[in-house]
This record gives sequence, C-alpha cells and structure tokens, in this order.
Amino acid sequence: MTEASPQQTNNLRAILWMVLAVLCFAGMSLFVKQASNVGIHPFQYVFARIFFGLVAILPFTVIAGPSVFRTERHGRHLIRSVVGVSAMTLLFFGFSRLNMTETVALSFTVPFFVTLGAVMFLGERIRGRRIAATVVGFLGVLIVAEPWKQDLVWAQALPLLAAVLMATAFLLIKDLTRTETTIRIVTFQGLWMSAFMVVPAVLVWQMPSLQVWLILIGAGFIATAGQWAMVLAAKNAEASMIMPFDYLRLPFVALLELTVLGVVPELASLAGGAVIAAAAIYMARREARIRPRALAAESKMFPKA
Repeated sequence: MTEASPQQTNNLRAILWMVLAVLCFAGMSLFVKQASNVGIHPFQYVFARIFFGLVAILPFTVIAGPSVFRTERHGRHLIRSVVGVSAMTLLFFGFSRLNMTETVALSFTVPFFVTLGAVMFLGERIRGRRIAATVVGFLGVLIVAEPWKQDLVWAQALPLLAAVLMATAFLLIKDLTRTETTIRIVTFQGLWMSAFMVVPAVLVWQMPSLQVWLILIGAGFIATAGQWAMVLAAKNAEASMIMPFDYLRLPFVALLELTVLGVVPELASLAGGAVIAAAAIYMARREARIRPRALAAESKMFPKA
C-alpha cells in the first residue's frame, strides 16, 4: 500500500477544513435570513456578525499575546478588510431582497473568479480536470438559479458583485497566509471591519428582541469559525483546488431551509445541488490521488510585504 505524500495529506486536510467552513457559512446564511425576515436592517446585522465574530476570537487573541499585532503587512490587512466588508454588505442586502437559495446560488460564481484570479495573480497552474469540475459545478448553479425562466432584477446583481469581491478577498487571504498566522488574519479582519461598520449600523439601529439578539450573536460566532476554517484550508492547498468545495453550501442551505424554515426545495434546486455535489466529490477523490507537487512559491501580484 502506497504511503500518502505530505502534499496529499495537505490536500485532504484542506478539503476537510473547507467543508467545515462551508457548513458554518450555510448556518450563517440561515441566521442572516432569519434576521432579515424580522425587519432588521442589513447594516445592523452586518455589524453584529462582524462584532460578535470579533468577540468570539478575542480569547485566542489574548492567549497569542502582543505578537498578534506585529506585522509588516498592515496595508494588506486593511485592503482585505475593505474588500471583505464590501462583499458581506452586498451579500446581506441580497438576502434581504431575494430568497435564500437564489442568493446563495448566484454567489456561487466565487470559485470561477477565484480560479481565474489564482492563475492570473498567484501563479498557480490549473489542470484540465480541475477546470472541468469548476465548470460543471457552475452549470449546477445555473440549473438552480434558472435565469432563463425569469426576468433579471437589479437585486440579482448584488450577490454577483459580492462574488467578485469574495473571490478577491479569498485571494488576498491566500497571499496573507504566506507570512501571517491564522489568529493574526482573523483578528485584524475583525478589528478593521467592525470599525468600518459601526457608523452605518448606528444610523439604522433598532433594539432587537432577545430572540434576534441570539440570532445575531450566533451569526457572528459561526461565521468566525467558518472564516478560521477557510484560512486553514488556504494554508494547506492551492486556492483554485479548494474553492470548488464551496458549492456544497447549496445542498447544506437547502437542508437547513427544509428542516428549520419548512421550505421544500424545488426540483431544480435538488438537481442543481446534485450536480454541484458530484463535481465537488469528484474533486475530492481526484485530489486525494494527485501526484505530489509544490505549491506556488510566491505570488506574482502580491509579493511579500
């Protein structure tokens, strides 16, 4: 029996971290939709998600000590936070105006943009099978969204624009993992993004009920866990390899809608979800057997600061 290579082990570890991240983000989507359904303004739950996420990681920041804040890449952390908070705001506005499945499906163009960006800016080489899996997954998203059956509305542009920014944010995270620790990345993200959203949130603030407070707190904690898992996934494998697993978020969201909200998914959602899952599972099996290779040594667009 052939022993697994270090790179194969890293690929499998990255896949597991990414699946955990996807589970967390699916849960966050449910919390956000619930907050939207009771009339909370998107600015308020964007701030709550970020602030309570920061609270969740503060104990780890304290344990890590002052070294968390010692970095030569403050500018890169700031840019990543600007892009991330913009993507989050657009996506949460999408949740407030579209149904949950449609918003998630439209946001699934992220891996497509990440794959292109990883080749253009991170110097990664992409194999034909990986391209095929990404394309098949994207076709599954189209099956779910069914854009040919309805008139496009302006709100559908929100998750699409968010997808472009989320892809950019992921590539920036991938670059930061070359020099920065996970706790440093998520700490700076929480601090900067909280600062950006405090004024918009105050302008629209309304006092939530206890139930809504629990939803907002839960969104912050579970999203931070997902962000941490995604950073760990990025540390262990190439960006274009792990991002197709984000497609698994759709069947997870459909399951949550069915069990928690009582929404029965349409046939198109089930069919598209099956295509997406099949593409991701194929990727997992392929990457588990792939020949050892070195990760791209340096970023072309984002050299070490």
